[in-house]
Amino acid sequence: MHARYADGRAAMLRDAQVDLGPEGLTIRVGDVQHAWTYAELRRGDDGNGRIVLKRKPDTGERLQLDINAAGPLRAAAPKLFTPQAQGVERPLVVGGVIAGAWSLAAVFLVGIPFAADPMARYMPPQYREQIADISWSQVNTMAEYCDDSDEAAAILNDLAFRIMETSNVPQRDAVWITLMDANFPNAFALPDNSIVVTDELIAMAEHPDELTGVIAHEIAHVELNHVMQGVIRQMGAGIFFDIVFGGAGAGQAIAIASVNLTGLRYTRDDETEADTRGLDFLDAAGIDTGPLARMFDRIQEMQQEEVGDIPSMLSSHPANDERAAAARGRSRPGLSPSLNDRDWAIVRQACGGGDMQEEAAETPAASTAPAASAPAPSGPEQAQSGAANPP
Repeated sequence: MHARYADGRAAMLRDAQVDLGPEGLTIRVGDVQHAWTYAELRRGDDGNGRIVLKRKPDTGERLQLDINAAGPLRAAAPKLFTPQAQGVERPLVVGGVIAGAWSLAAVFLVGIPFAADPMARYMPPQYREQIADISWSQVNTMAEYCDDSDEAAAILNDLAFRIMETSNVPQRDAVWITLMDANFPNAFALPDNSIVVTDELIAMAEHPDELTGVIAHEIAHVELNHVMQGVIRQMGAGIFFDIVFGGAGAGQAIAIASVNLTGLRYTRDDETEADTRGLDFLDAAGIDTGPLARMFDRIQEMQQEEVGDIPSMLSSHPANDERAAAARGRSRPGLSPSLNDRDWAIVRQACGGGDMQEEAAETPAASTAPAASAPAPSGPEQAQSGAANPP
């Protein structure tokens, strides 16, 4: 029989074929086959006239059957049609849940925002991986991985590693920059400590230190764990219910379904912290903060003239004039650029960004401080794979 299957890692349903056997059912999705026993199944119907099956303990997977499958399924697994299998608890349990609802709601509404930091730090690895996968799937719907960006990405990753090593950033071996071809200028960090930089942002930068300042800001978000804190604030209901119901996965589906990278927003305090820490990174690495101030000034002009899409990192709190003043106040003119002319030309031409290859080949490398080589990250291939297939 025809069905729809979700693997619990990405928020999407795929066409599947299901065969009912004496002890369980077999799910075929393309060339992949899954076997579920009836004893481990529970109902999770959505009220839209469909039968939704899940496993216990909950893996996040869902199998969606048409209501016409009720007859054959009832014959094969009658226990799936008992009230308990469909989530209807005994009156005593229901009364206890209702009696505690208001107090639990207070904990959820007040406690989770304040607990976002420790919850983010101790997020179970499987949740973090699932959230990262969903984030990449969303990135891949809005942008494409740049096939010609390997050399440019290597340059930016060496630069980022030098900045992080100078400031002893704990996550320096995990951070990886990926260049994406998108129709908006932006840079943003993901839950797996990846940083995405779009070609439009590179095109907007008039000096390498402008782009470096933005990357330093995103590194600060990673170091301060702001990305996962923001995700937890966004999907707090799912995590809350998973805790309340003993971690059995009751809230996992809610949490995963609620991850929305485009709706993710940092708090004003988050942005201020990342601004300050990013400027600290630049100071420690001997990079002038003045160009970043000029970037903020330019973004401010674009906002006033309502020209195009504004990078969310650059248009969020605090106001750009305040951020520009902070960067300008720490400027040290005369420092060497963060990238030499040749490397900057290579970065500029990535993702088809202008006819810069000839310029990059002919321009002699300027003298710069030696950069530390970035180690191979734990999953650059994963990042590129996610980007080739994605808020």
